[in-house]
Amino acid sequence: MTDSTLARVEAALETAARRAGVGRFCRPERAVRVFEFGAVGFSGAILNVVLLLATLGDAPYVVSAFVAFFGAATWTFALNSRYTFEATDKLRRRFVRYLGVCTLGYLVYTAVLTAGLRWLAAPYWLASLSAVTGGGLCNYVGSEWYALTS
Repeated sequence: MTDSTLARVEAALETAARRAGVGRFCRPERAVRVFEFGAVGFSGAILNVVLLLATLGDAPYVVSAFVAFFGAATWTFALNSRYTFEATDKLRRRFVRYLGVCTLGYLVYTAVLTAGLRWLAAPYWLASLSAVTGGGLCNYVGSEWYALTS
């Protein structure tokens, strides 16, 4: 995607956000950033599943899970650095920070999932949705405030 194409898409999303009244809650530019982060995260989740399924059987599941996590984190770092946050300098430092943020997000995900299933006796779909939301919010805030900012 070229920079001019991306700029047009972002402008259209900002206009849609303004028309939808998002401005009452946050700046439309920020809403677009959250949308982009979510879209990148969704592509990372798909890659995670593909890598996990591709490596299961060839290695212990813990190794497959690590490969899937690391591959998806690398993928989402590249896309978020370039498109969502436009943070293309100091890549090594940002990558290490991003992996730390993703690891923290995974711990939040695991804690919320466990709490939902074991202590709250929530249905699997609700516990999973809550866990993905909690981990995703942690990842976004950590990326915006720490990993992918100047």
